[in-house]
Amino acid sequence: MNQPSLLAGLMLLCAAHIATAADWRNKVDGELLELANANPSTEFMVELEARADLAPAKALSARTDRGAAVVSALKTTAQHSQRELLAELDRRGLDYRTYWIANAVHLKGSLADIQAIAALPSVRHLHWIKAMPAPAPVKAGTQPKARAVPKLGIEPSLALLHVPEVWDLGFKGQGVVVGDHDIGVEWEHPALKSHYRGWDESTQTANHDYNWLNAFGALDPFCTDTAVPCDSNGHGTHTTGTMVGDDGAGMQIGMAPQAEWMACRSLLDPFVGLGTVPTYLDCMEWMIAPYPTGDSAAADPAMAPDVVNNSWGCVEACAPPLLQSVNEATKAAGIVQVVSAGNDGDTCGTIAFPLAVYESSFTVGATDNNDEMASFSSRGPVLTDLSLRIKPDVVAPGVNTLSSVLDGEYDEYSGTSMAGPHVAGLVALLMSAEPRLIGRVDDIQDIIKYTAVPISSDQACGGTSQLDIPNSVFGYGRIDALAAVQGRPTLELDLSGSGSADRFAYQAIVSLPEGAAIPATGVMLTVELPDGTQLISGSEAPATEDGGALSFVHESLEPGTNWTVDLMLDTPANADILSKTEADQVSPVTGPVVSAESVGGSGTGASSGGGAFGAFSLFALLGLLLARQRRTAAR
Repeated sequence: MNQPSLLAGLMLLCAAHIATAADWRNKVDGELLELANANPSTEFMVELEARADLAPAKALSARTDRGAAVVSALKTTAQHSQRELLAELDRRGLDYRTYWIANAVHLKGSLADIQAIAALPSVRHLHWIKAMPAPAPVKAGTQPKARAVPKLGIEPSLALLHVPEVWDLGFKGQGVVVGDHDIGVEWEHPALKSHYRGWDESTQTANHDYNWLNAFGALDPFCTDTAVPCDSNGHGTHTTGTMVGDDGAGMQIGMAPQAEWMACRSLLDPFVGLGTVPTYLDCMEWMIAPYPTGDSAAADPAMAPDVVNNSWGCVEACAPPLLQSVNEATKAAGIVQVVSAGNDGDTCGTIAFPLAVYESSFTVGATDNNDEMASFSSRGPVLTDLSLRIKPDVVAPGVNTLSSVLDGEYDEYSGTSMAGPHVAGLVALLMSAEPRLIGRVDDIQDIIKYTAVPISSDQACGGTSQLDIPNSVFGYGRIDALAAVQGRPTLELDLSGSGSADRFAYQAIVSLPEGAAIPATGVMLTVELPDGTQLISGSEAPATEDGGALSFVHESLEPGTNWTVDLMLDTPANADILSKTEADQVSPVTGPVVSAESVGGSGTGASSGGGAFGAFSLFALLGLLLARQRRTAAR
C-alpha cells in the first residue's frame, strides 16, 4: 500500500472512531451525562430499539385474550432484544431491573458503563432518572378543603351526572374491576372494604395476591407491611371512593358501587406524592398482568382490571417515549386508561405531562357542580410534542368532591384527581350495562365523548373557538352517565313470516336505534332452522351454515338504520324458527318464535310486519300462485 492510501485509511479509521464516539453521546440524555461526569454512579433507564407487534392482539375481541396476547408479544420481544445488553451488564457486575412492558432496563452505573451501554446497537436511548427523594410540584391531585361533615345520601356530583338513574336501570358496575394507580388505598375503610376484590365476605378474610402491589417494596418508609394495601396520604383512598365507595349505610360516594377494586402504589411520600419512572412502570406492568407480591413469574393477564384511574402526572424527569409505549400497550390489552389532566391552572397549553398528553389516554379536566371550569384545571392543546392535540377529552366534577379518606373518615378534595375517578366509574357503569364493551377502549371513549353535555368556552386555546366542540378547555363536554348508558349500541330484531310450509317467506330486520352514540360493528344474525328445512333462496348468502343454523354478517349499522335479510324456506309444517342478533358491542338479542304457518310475529323492541316485508310477502304469494299454475299446466 502506498503512503497516500495508508494515510487515507488512517483518516477514515479516525473519522469512524470520532463518529462512533459522537453516536453514543447522541443516545444519552444531557442531564445524565452531566451527572455521570460528576458522580461515580448515576441512575438511568436504558430503552431498547426493538418494538413488539401488538396488531394481532388488537384484532382479538375478548379483553382477556387481548391481554394475554399483548403480554406474550411484549415478553418475547424483551427476552430476545435485551440479551446483548444484559450480557454486558452481567459482565460489568451491575444490578438491574428489566421491564418487558417498555422493553427497558433500570440500573445505576458509571460514565464508563453509560458509554459501553450506549454503544450497543440494540440500545435506542439512555434516559436520566431523577433520584428520590427530591422536591416535586403538587401532582395532578388534591387541593384539600376544610374537613367536611359527612352527610348521608348521594354525593352531589353523582346526582349531577344522573348516576342514580343508571342505578335504577340495574347497572351499578357489577362484573367490572377498576384499578387505582395512585399512592395507595386504606382498604379497610367502611366505604371500600366490601368492594375490594381481595376481600371474601363469607369467610371474613383477605387475599392481597393479584389485588395489591407496592412498587417501593421494602424501601417504603410509610407502610409497615408492603404486602398489605396502605395509603400514606389519603389521595388514593379518595379516588377509589369516587369510583366504588358505598358503606351500605347511606354514604353513597361512588359511581359504580358494585364494581370491585384493586390498586398499585407508585407514589410515595405523604405530602406531594412523589414517584419515579421505575415505580410508574412497575405499576403499569402489574396492571396489565398482576402477580402476588414478590412473585412476578406468576403474572396473570386474566387478573387485570378493566379500567385504571391514574390521578397523577409524571413531572419527575420523565422519559416520555417509555411511558407512551407502556400506555399504548395498556390500551392494546383492552384496558381503559383514565388520566387526570393536571392542576397547572387556566393557561392554555398547560396539559404538559405524561400520561395526560398521550392520544391513548382518556384525559379528564375538572369542573364544579355548576359546569363551570375549575380555575386550577389544566388546559390544552398539547404543546410538548408539538402535536397541538386537543385535550382534555372530557370534563367531570372535581371541586369540593366528598369521598373517603384515611382513618375511615370522609373529606372534600378538589383537583383533576377528583374528576378522573368519576369517568373511570362511568366506564364501569357502561361495562356493566353491556359486558361486550369490556376491552373495546375506543368504543367506550367514543360513547362517553359523544353523549357528554357540550360546553363551549370563551377561552380560545390552540385555535379552538367558542363554538367548537371539542375544544381545548372542556373537550367534548361534561360527562353524563345516564346519556352514556342509554347511548350504548342496542339492537332490535323484528321477525315475520308468511306463506305455506313448503314455500315459507321469512324476514328478519335488525335495527340500531337512532339514539345510539356509535355504530354497531360486526353485526351478526343467526337463524336456527328446524330439522328438515331447506334454504331455497335468500336476499344474501349466509356467511356460515352449521348444523342447520345460518349466520349472516353485516359490517356496520349506523344509528337509525336497519339491515334486512329475506329468506325463502322449504320447512315442515308448524316448524318453529328461532333467530338472534348480536354485534361486537352488543350481547345476543333473541327474537320471538315464528311458526312456519304463522303470518307475522313480534320482535324485540319493535313492531313486526308491514314496511319492507309487505312487498316481500306479496312477492312470495305471487311466486306461490305462479308455481301452482305451472304444476297445473304440467298435469
